[in-house]
Amino acid sequence: MANKGRLHFFFEHGAGDHQTHNQLGSGPVDCGRYDLTGELKAQPALSLSPEVRRLINVLSKEQSDYLNPHYPMDPSLWRQERCRRFNDNVEQLLKLLTLDLAGSYNIIDRQERYAEDPDLDAYMKDPKRLRRS
Repeated sequence: MANKGRLHFFFEHGAGDHQTHNQLGSGPVDCGRYDLTGELKAQPALSLSPEVRRLINVLSKEQSDYLNPHYPMDPSLWRQERCRRFNDNVEQLLKLLTLDLAGSYNIIDRQERYAEDPDLDAYMKDPKRLRRS
């Protein structure tokens, strides 16, 4: 068996090594390769279970709301409970991906785990005056 490729797990673009890049190309490896029925839009690159594809789709949409919509450098508006739920789902996705891809890829976890910003309450009281140091 050939050496396993490496996939870096995070909600951004990019493959983990030259071999993987040659197999999968650049850009995301996610539900974007599938239509709503689970049918492939392009040539298959990965064999992912329906649960993995569903969870990727859910987390991708949710993660896009993490940055502050008014100004991304300001604190995220996520409270700790939402951060915890997201992080728990990330852990579940990572486990499922590892099971689905264990024969072909080593998954390297690069996803930041989120926590409520300690300045969130001050920001919510007066968002225009809060300045990051």
